[in-house]
Amino acid sequence: MKKRPWRKNLYENQEYPDNYTDESFLKDLRVNVHFQPISLKDSTLGATLIVHELCTVIVFVIIYVYLYNHWSEPNYIFSWTCGATLFCFVAYRTFYGSIRTFGYDLQTVLLFLVFGQLFSPILYTLTDTISTDTIYTMSFLMMIVHLIFFDYGLSVAVVSNSLSLSAVIFASLCLSSRLATPYEAFILMTVSIKCFVLFPLLRNKIKTSFLFTLIFVILVAYFLTTVSILMTYIFISTIIFINVVCPLIFIRFQKYKDNIYGPWDEAIVQSIDMTE
Repeated sequence: MKKRPWRKNLYENQEYPDNYTDESFLKDLRVNVHFQPISLKDSTLGATLIVHELCTVIVFVIIYVYLYNHWSEPNYIFSWTCGATLFCFVAYRTFYGSIRTFGYDLQTVLLFLVFGQLFSPILYTLTDTISTDTIYTMSFLMMIVHLIFFDYGLSVAVVSNSLSLSAVIFASLCLSSRLATPYEAFILMTVSIKCFVLFPLLRNKIKTSFLFTLIFVILVAYFLTTVSILMTYIFISTIIFINVVCPLIFIRFQKYKDNIYGPWDEAIVQSIDMTE
């Protein structure tokens, strides 16, 4: 006896097994409906955002090493970082903001400097009882957390600005406790605010370019050579992997992307404007 044609009806006994799939079931199958191919240039520019934040973290670590080993005077580091911050602030307010808020910004800076200087002896001794090896391990892990959860311009669940900033501030606090004086700890904390709070504001306004990335990487690599030649090689290799190898791998495997859409997807209820 010939079976009746299969129909899409869950409440009817059609004498077909439960796992039966009719040929008509896949007629509404759609593949990669919202897929937008990404070019190699766009992929590389996206990778530069990771490179920028990695370079920022390394700059902060280099400044810590200089303070810890007394390779430079604390006042010299403080003056240079403040000068660079002032230059970037003027550029930011001139091209991307309003100069009328200069008074409020100056008040905020003065409050931070005063309270930072007052509380630096307390912050300096918070982790005195923890061994240096543990401090370095925690700082390294917190830097990794910062890089993972940092906002690189994508709206994904893993992004958390509060967690990223809290992790890097905690790492800065841990490292500042290893310095010789509370004043050096205060300088390191101010550098941390400049690198991880203020600098991203300006960097987000600057159009990502290969020239800016190249200059940034060269400067970081130059100062890193004064700390460790081996770490410089590792840094350059990491930059090449992130900014060259990863985009090439992404472009190569992009053609294998296969998102399917069909009648099995959840229904999307469209809102209706009842005022019309």
